[in-house]
Amino acid sequence: MATKLAEKTLAVFNYIKENGGSAKTSDIQAGLGLEKIASVTGCVNSLVKNELAVREDGGKTEDGHKITIVTLTEKGANFVQPEDDAE
Repeated sequence: MATKLAEKTLAVFNYIKENGGSAKTSDIQAGLGLEKIASVTGCVNSLVKNELAVREDGGKTEDGHKITIVTLTEKGANFVQPEDDAE
């Protein structure tokens, strides 16, 4: 069965894809207007679990916060959200 992403996860996926296939989680949060970084983390976990993306350590910000970069895999770059089955 084809992978079908939840609405918020699909929004995160599309944001990454529309921004060159790679984005920082903080940029995803700001770009999608999400209140909490945990929302992005949950969506990224789903993308990684489905082998659509990988996480990379981007170091730390000046104030010590961890920077996480999410990059689409080849499978992610070619992913198309399946349409709902009309059953």
